[in-house]
Amino acid sequence: MGTCTRARLGAAAAGLVIAAVVGGCADNNSVSDSSNRGAGSHTGETSVENAYIVPRFKPGSCAIQVGDAAVLTFTATNNRVTEPERLLAIESADADAIRISPGATLEIPPKSSIAAGQPIEHVGDTAGPDQPFAVMVVGLDESARPGTSVDVTLRFEKHGDLTMRVPIEACPTQR
Repeated sequence: MGTCTRARLGAAAAGLVIAAVVGGCADNNSVSDSSNRGAGSHTGETSVENAYIVPRFKPGSCAIQVGDAAVLTFTATNNRVTEPERLLAIESADADAIRISPGATLEIPPKSSIAAGQPIEHVGDTAGPDQPFAVMVVGLDESARPGTSVDVTLRFEKHGDLTMRVPIEACPTQR
């Protein structure tokens, strides 16, 4: 071996020894962050997930019926420990209207979720059976195309407005 090669090997070995010593002296109480996405993130007191629009399509094609109704699906979660949250309204500049049915304000109990298209549990409420709620997007405008997204604002009593880009499903299964 030449002198230059021995010097490089010696420097590399010294670097490994220093790294091991420094690593061994590290504070054992430190918390290392996970490399997983979302690790260390904090969910807000009110959150919305899995939102997408399923428009009506012409049979046998993926062309949206402009001006026709579409279904908005999502899950809204209230992460508060003691206070309920209420979904008051939903709006989008890319549609004539967004209608929630039944028309009553939707209450989300503490530490729970509601999902469009799923029954809402009315614990202790003898007024009627648990009914699913649906959200219809009426009059999608011409810019709404399969595989694109539109801005949708969900208005909550405590959280206020939550605006998000909601994708339009590209080619749903025909029903």
